[in-house]
Amino acid sequence: MKPELHHRALALELRQEHNAWQPPCLCIKRSTVNALLASAWRWCRENDIPNWIAMLISVIVWPVIVIMWQRRRSNGYAGLEVHFSPGQISIGGKEHSAIAIQFTNHTGAVTYISNVRVRSLRKTFWVPPDAARDIGRNSYHLKFADESGHFTRREITLQTNQSAHSSMPSRLMPLEFYEYSPSIPRRMLRWQKYLVLEYAAMIGSTRHLIATLY
Repeated sequence: MKPELHHRALALELRQEHNAWQPPCLCIKRSTVNALLASAWRWCRENDIPNWIAMLISVIVWPVIVIMWQRRRSNGYAGLEVHFSPGQISIGGKEHSAIAIQFTNHTGAVTYISNVRVRSLRKTFWVPPDAARDIGRNSYHLKFADESGHFTRREITLQTNQSAHSSMPSRLMPLEFYEYSPSIPRRMLRWQKYLVLEYAAMIGSTRHLIATLY
């Protein structure tokens, strides 16, 4: 046989062997899967697993969901307005630039506001060391101004259309800070650019926990 014919015959034989080879079957028949599932379900029923799962949900999972729902914090409340503006504050006789915070009640109900604090500050929002910081929560508790203009009140009651003022010491912030509006993705991801303003508001007879991302 000529060398060329020999090579062609050898190549044809190798190709046929390659085509004839089949990988081992890794498929499982549907009937086998159904049998396994039926066997697993039968074992669960014999060992009362469904009742154990129901009890686990009712004793542990559901109470956790209820507690988390009760402690949830909203970004704001319709009619309870918060405004930022440039301001000044005196701490220990020393003047500092500050963010003036105004709460205005347009909810149509008497509103009681308490536990106002600023937390989760970014590096873009610098606070002077003179400001009192809660080291336990790494936050700054704010007070409302009294009739003489001093920040002494930890809580305040606002009638309809009434306002109250607080202040947060900071460096002199640019105009961009006061014009900022968080984007929808930031609100959905709970990702603030500057700070988080937290407070509790008793509006009428309902208590709301509010954490405004800014």
